[in-house]
Amino acid sequence: MIPFIRNENMKIYKRNRTWVMIAIVLLFVLLQIVNIKTTGRDAVSGKWRAQLEQQNVKLREEASKPGALNIEVKQAEKNMLLNQYHLDKNIPPSTNAWNFAVSQVRNIIIAVALISIIIAGEIVAGEFTSGTIKLLLTRSASRTKIYFSKYIAALLFGLLVTAAGILVSILAGGLIFGFGGLADSYFFVKDHAVGQVPMLQALLAGFVLNIPFLLITITLAFMISAAFRSATFSIVISLIVSVAGFVIAIAMDGWDWTKYFVFSHTDLTPFLYGNPSVDGVTLGFSLVFIVLHLAILHLISYPLFVKRDVV
Repeated sequence: MIPFIRNENMKIYKRNRTWVMIAIVLLFVLLQIVNIKTTGRDAVSGKWRAQLEQQNVKLREEASKPGALNIEVKQAEKNMLLNQYHLDKNIPPSTNAWNFAVSQVRNIIIAVALISIIIAGEIVAGEFTSGTIKLLLTRSASRTKIYFSKYIAALLFGLLVTAAGILVSILAGGLIFGFGGLADSYFFVKDHAVGQVPMLQALLAGFVLNIPFLLITITLAFMISAAFRSATFSIVISLIVSVAGFVIAIAMDGWDWTKYFVFSHTDLTPFLYGNPSVDGVTLGFSLVFIVLHLAILHLISYPLFVKRDVV
């Protein structure tokens, strides 16, 4: 299996467009730094207490707006509690390489997932379009090995680019904001109380607990790619479903029915550093729900791939 995965990786990385997509992700990280610098959110003056108090007034006004989304209200309440914690403990807020990276993990994974759709969407369908699938099937390898080697290669691409994006966020963030702060704590709000964990733990947890979004989007694109012969169809449909799912999960955050909506389970960080959007939902439920969707996608694509005639 490993030689086949290696072969698929070589196919992915020898294409110029792959490196262009990777560059786009890294540029995205740099743009986040530019955004923070231009808005002055990294600036901490001697009047930081007055600034936080003023922020709390604005946040309270935003949370009380009649048309505010549930997720906006929760975010405002969370930021007010964090600001008040800084005031009570006399801890000036700061921006450094590490807390910048923690804040960007989710954004990086979403960006990587969207470009990984292109890789997963053409990794099988592209072989049929170019006719190279015949060469693969004439080898001694079974269709099962070919199927899973392509799937694993697509997943590895997403994970490696995500890791690269996080590394760039640390390095670039360190150059702009400084590398200090690794020994600081990451503050979070859970059950209306502020907690703290080591910064490195928060960074690693943010990476691992956001992987489900990457898994769902890549598997969806791979399923369509393996089940049909059109890379364009696979990429377009997967992008539409993924973006729509992400937006719906945000807009409908907290609604009871979203416990049965898979994109509402693609960010597992609230189970450790927050509260689930729907009461009663557990980490075990979310994990089983995600695995069930992944299994269904493979049960659709795998039989179609292994039984399809190649002419």
